[in-house]
Amino acid sequence: MDGGVDMNDGGPLESLDRWVRRGPGRFLLLVIALTVAGTAVILAAGLVASGIDSHDPRFISGDPPDWASALGILLFGTGLATTTGGFLWLGHSGHYRRNARSRLWAKGWSRRRALVRQVRGTALRRDEDRPLLPLVAEHLIDQPAFALPLGGMAMLQVAQAFLRWAPGFVILAVVFVGVLGVVTVTALRNARSARAFLAEHAAGEA
Repeated sequence: MDGGVDMNDGGPLESLDRWVRRGPGRFLLLVIALTVAGTAVILAAGLVASGIDSHDPRFISGDPPDWASALGILLFGTGLATTTGGFLWLGHSGHYRRNARSRLWAKGWSRRRALVRQVRGTALRRDEDRPLLPLVAEHLIDQPAFALPLGGMAMLQVAQAFLRWAPGFVILAVVFVGVLGVVTVTALRNARSARAFLAEHAAGEA
């Protein structure tokens, strides 16, 4: 494959360690992701103990136990602060402005996807697309920053599941957190491939 990127240059733990060491912002994203995942586990355990196995009618009527209400309030406050702070940080750091002004948004979804695949090295790089690929790579490197406010929104959704204590809100929280997890992992993989592409591109021009 022409100019492919080697995605096997280290194990997952080594890659995660390198990602964390790159800055406190990324470490914060990791903490938020682990917090959301841990909260989801607590929610599942609590539902099994208080709502499903015991057939607690409060789980259907939306009357949460005291511990669920307290945890829901805590998560709601934390999620609201994280979401607000995350969006403010995106604006202050320039991530949002660069993303909003990117010329890539003028292209269709399938076209952007094809360009991303070329940057990742999973598709043959076309000569006519090569001038665009560094721009695509820079765009991909910025994407993990959006996990910060999205993580806060996930906390808000999980908080609603605790506060509402009803099956519909639980299902919504599980789906939201699951989708966020997939999006975050994809963004991190794309950012890693984009950095490798830019390094290769710079070496080729030297």
